Amino acid sequence: MLISFSKAYMQFWNIKNKLLILLFFTSIKITAQENSPYSRYALGNLRDPENIANRGMGGVSIADLSTLSINTSNPASYASLQFATYQLGLTSHFSTIKNNSTSSRVGKSTISYVNLAFPVAKNFGVSFGILPFTSMRYNMAASDSNAQAQSLVNNSYYGGGGVQKIYIGAAYKISNFSIGFNTGYQFGNLTYARESSFTDSLNILANNIYGRTTLSGLFWQAGAIYDAALNENYNLKLGATFAGNQKLNAKRESYWESYYNDANNVISRPDSVINQKGTVTLPKQIGAGAMLSYQDKWQIGADFNYSDWGNFTSYSLHDSTGDIFTIKIGGAYTPDPASITNTLKRSVYRVGFYTGKDIFAFNGKQISKTGATLGFGYPLKRSPQTRQFGMINFCLDIGSRGNISNGLVKENYTHFSIGFTLNDKWFLKRRYD
Repeated sequence: MLISFSKAYMQFWNIKNKLLILLFFTSIKITAQENSPYSRYALGNLRDPENIANRGMGGVSIADLSTLSINTSNPASYASLQFATYQLGLTSHFSTIKNNSTSSRVGKSTISYVNLAFPVAKNFGVSFGILPFTSMRYNMAASDSNAQAQSLVNNSYYGGGGVQKIYIGAAYKISNFSIGFNTGYQFGNLTYARESSFTDSLNILANNIYGRTTLSGLFWQAGAIYDAALNENYNLKLGATFAGNQKLNAKRESYWESYYNDANNVISRPDSVINQKGTVTLPKQIGAGAMLSYQDKWQIGADFNYSDWGNFTSYSLHDSTGDIFTIKIGGAYTPDPASITNTLKRSVYRVGFYTGKDIFAFNGKQISKTGATLGFGYPLKRSPQTRQFGMINFCLDIGSRGNISNGLVKENYTHFSIGFTLNDKWFLKRRYD
């Protein structure tokens, strides 16, 4: 028994490490091309929290009680897991950013999540892993006239970073009702810079500002799912999630330098700000969802998410953010879940749609975000020697946010995601005659 388990685990571990190494180097190669002007504000762009399978349904996930995949959007789902499950996701982002005068094409590739879950006992499951929360990367330039100095000043803005979460969660199922809880540690670094220069030879004192904010703190999220059997074929699941206002400890390091137009005459300011401590307040989040399923052939659902990002503060100051809501609708279809000879009949075909408000607001108006998704799940062949099986999930997400009015920019984006789900039966007892 021990040798058999060791071989299975080592094969599982080797597959995992090969995927991690491949995705790690792919991420490094492409991420440098990213540029998202909106990410300059707050903590940056919010990352999609759902796994790739749920993203294929427009992100519908709050009421999903999958037995074979890890649904971190609602921790109550862990109670239904039947196998040890490992998940790894990768997303490539491509965007066209345009304003009234120009447009540019940018892209990046990042790891979406790495997590593991397994049933501890009947109706009790746990999960842990890492989830990206926000990402920031921007590089912008603007020219303004300075009437007092009768000169043109060129300003450059750039920054990067993000916030990640390391989580652990558990869930328990009582009859048809599941409750769950996620908690953990969130941390990250945000760097920023503004550089100014004048276009003439006047002795005008310009300045550069460089800084970095380090963030850390605990977080929590609670969830519940009710699974009702309408009859022998149909099931209706209702889900809800909640996370209250949470605070991050922040430490901001800033450095100011001043100089004249002569690049060789740089004057460092004596009043540089270093190690300024403060707090960042994150908003509460509320989610509700419903999902109707017919046997293992199809399911259709809808989610509603709300978060009061208008109350976001950093060092007690509000930013260009507003309350957000998102409506998601989607479904999945499997032609013949019991098919043995035809893999495509056992594959899962998904479609979805979402719309709502993004977190950023400017000039009293909040930008909108709308998109549509297509998903496909291809089952991996079961291994009788190791008891391993799984699925490769694909998702294509096409959408847009923002507009080009009022001096803003519009982002038309295409996200292509691939997720690997590996399942294994651990801790089997041997029987002897």
